[in-house]
Amino acid sequence: MRSVRPIFKRFFSTSAIFCLSLLGFRASAQENSPYSRYALGDLVPAQNILNRGMGGISLAYSDYQSVNFVNPASYASLKITTFDVGLDLTSRTLMTINPPKKFGSANLVPSYLQLGLPLSKKHNWGMNLGLKPVTRVNYDMISNVRLPGVDSIQYNYFGNGGAYQFFGGMAYGGKSLSIGFNAGYMFGSKMTATKVVFVNDTINYKPTNSTDTTHFGGMFFNAGIQYKIKLSKDVTLTLGGNANLQAKLNATRNISRQTIDYSTSTGYLTIDSIYYGSEQKGTIIYPSSWGAGFMVAKENVWLFGAEINMCKWSDYRYYGNTDRLSNSWTARLGGQYLPDFKSENYWLRTAYRLGASFGPDQVMINKKIPQVMLTFGASLPVRRNPYSNQYSTINTSFEIGSRGNKNNDIKENIFRLSLGFCLSDIWFNKPKYQ
Repeated sequence: MRSVRPIFKRFFSTSAIFCLSLLGFRASAQENSPYSRYALGDLVPAQNILNRGMGGISLAYSDYQSVNFVNPASYASLKITTFDVGLDLTSRTLMTINPPKKFGSANLVPSYLQLGLPLSKKHNWGMNLGLKPVTRVNYDMISNVRLPGVDSIQYNYFGNGGAYQFFGGMAYGGKSLSIGFNAGYMFGSKMTATKVVFVNDTINYKPTNSTDTTHFGGMFFNAGIQYKIKLSKDVTLTLGGNANLQAKLNATRNISRQTIDYSTSTGYLTIDSIYYGSEQKGTIIYPSSWGAGFMVAKENVWLFGAEINMCKWSDYRYYGNTDRLSNSWTARLGGQYLPDFKSENYWLRTAYRLGASFGPDQVMINKKIPQVMLTFGASLPVRRNPYSNQYSTINTSFEIGSRGNKNNDIKENIFRLSLGFCLSDIWFNKPKYQ
């Protein structure tokens, strides 16, 4: 048999490709979300694709092959070394109330990359290495305003960037109780720009351009716990919880205020710099969060569960300043059904999932912005060989939901298709003979 050593070489080479893909996809992404203007951007789904199909319930979920990074206590259940990579296709439809307009956008981006490793066959001891996006900034908006005595002004708001986490985690468990943690480095950037163009027939006002670019990075830590209770021979109740500590990110900021000119041949040209602040040091406070949930499961047949997640966004600070944010919570519920995992019929060996989530968004512009999401998914077995521990699965998730309603100025309808490739093949095994 092959050595387990090549797995690390493959993981880190794939990580490099993943990082380049994040940068490349971000540069070409067409997604346009005005709400990503606030804090460090729109939150990227925090769960792996398997759990997203069940409304995102993750705190009480564990599996011998699936790597659940939301609750690191689940690593203790790993029995097979597993390489897991995800991909998201997200489509958004923006609808404004006044004036009534509709806009569409879409993007395709990597979702996460992780490697789960069981560390002992005798004990419930496992670890995980991973890289994933946390937030995404991507918006491009134009607003026209008429001012008395000045005529019309056109504002163009633009932003891009995002935050990412590179992490490692470990868990140890006994017969009932498992505890674990993740620790790593959170990093990223955020660039915002505002162009102001005066539309006036009598006086030639020069347009202005204001930009704010910030790079940041710092350590983060989160921990989780799971407790299993046997209800019968093959039915188990699992209680789970996690907590993410507040993170202090060191930041460097560049600010510029310029008058500009525009022509169709050269584009925007800088005429004069009104203000320029270079390499301004500061901190960003990323808030703490926590959650708790339960799951009831009949081994290899069905499971269902629910959980609540909360985040203290009132603690968020950007160079000491707050933003249009409020404390948020999300309730999740979902389940899975596996008809017959031993069947020769492919569709009977497929696991089917359904779920939902709801709660107020962390962004609050005058009033709360409700979020609702319905999800469904499936695990499609690709390869199964119980004699050599070769298991490969494609996890799918379909998410349909909305952000905001008729009481908000902007409503987003969201559709997300996600694919997760979960690979556990022969090259993950340690050699038994030399």
